Amino acid sequence: MFEEKVRAILGARALLDDNDPRINQKWEELVVLLSEDENLTLKFLQVCTKIELSFLSEIFEEVAYNLQSKVYIELLYSLDQRYPDLNLKRSIQIAEGYMD
Repeated sequence: MFEEKVRAILGARALLDDNDPRINQKWEELVVLLSEDENLTLKFLQVCTKIELSFLSEIFEEVAYNLQSKVYIELLYSLDQRYPDLNLKRSIQIAEGYMD
């Protein structure tokens, strides 16, 4: 159920042009959903596709701020190693800065 909700929002986001103002609504929906349950978020991140991760990188910092989880950041770094061509390191470092 959780994965289906995340994938539905990601699919809707993927269909939007990068300049479409509705992207902000999709980002907010994702942030709320991914901030509700850390364990579900971590499990999803472990199985998400490269493309899904690319879209999710747009909201790494907001989710990091809400979760305040070192495990979340550690998982992001491991995903960066899995998909080095996505160049996630800078986004992850920014997200890490949002931790208290």
